[in-house]
Amino acid sequence: MKFRLQKLLDIAIKEEELRKQELFKVRKEKENLLNEIEKNRKYLDNLENEFIGKKIQGNYLHMLLEIKQNGELYLENLYKKLEHVENLEQKILKEYLEKRKERMSFEKLKERAIQKFRIEQQRKENKNMDEIAERKFFFGGER
Repeated sequence: MKFRLQKLLDIAIKEEELRKQELFKVRKEKENLLNEIEKNRKYLDNLENEFIGKKIQGNYLHMLLEIKQNGELYLENLYKKLEHVENLEQKILKEYLEKRKERMSFEKLKERAIQKFRIEQQRKENKNMDEIAERKFFFGGER
């Protein structure tokens, strides 16, 4: 039996797999960003602890303040990038779920076509068996 929508099913499977790979890639990027944010946040906390309880003066203080300011800007950029990646993740997840639904619909259609084919084959086989039994009865069967 040949399923006439097999090419569409194959395309749907490939598209679903592609979206799944994209989703995995974006989630990995999100995980990396979260790790980077955590690392930088800890660094800035340690830098602030450097200020507390110590008498720092002059160029060293200016350098620490500059480092802290740049670190906060970098952290802000990481949060913006994280927001962008999360939006992208939601978009790809939505596409993935749509492609999965599409694939499942084609698979259901294929299952129905197979079921219909099997029923038709069974009907033909029953018809042939009935004809054979009829012939046997009329042309030489036991009476």
